[in-house]
Amino acid sequence: MRPTTKVSALVLAAAIDMTLPGCSGGSSSSAAPACVPGLTPSCAATYAPPAFPTIFANILQPNCATGMGTCHTSDYGAGGLVFADQTTSYQLLLGTNTGVAYVIPGNPGCSTLMERLESTDPSYHMPRGPNFLSDGDLCTIVQWIAGGATP
Repeated sequence: MRPTTKVSALVLAAAIDMTLPGCSGGSSSSAAPACVPGLTPSCAATYAPPAFPTIFANILQPNCATGMGTCHTSDYGAGGLVFADQTTSYQLLLGTNTGVAYVIPGNPGCSTLMERLESTDPSYHMPRGPNFLSDGDLCTIVQWIAGGATP
């Protein structure tokens, strides 16, 4: 893909992201936090050992990509993230096919995924609305990222 096409695709994804109720891109006056303090892998994970196939099937897909037209389904893809299949989802989170990484292996606190999951700002927090992942699910993701975010 040419660089201008990538930029156009990202701009289009951001524009579309703001059209679905509850799936706004959070690009209003809210700024992303620098890093999430206090994230540590010494917590009680729901799924141990943390593995991406488990995180994808039990956390990301059911919470972020259910039904039609929800934030990260193939027919919507907020922020360019689609959780339709495990391999593509992993590539999108790590930025291997877009250049936009939402996960920084080894650094959960500065990974955009954790910044959004931990945010209390309703215009930035994911999943949208009053929904929050359980502490155990968040811990599972933290441990996976801290351990190198392997596929």
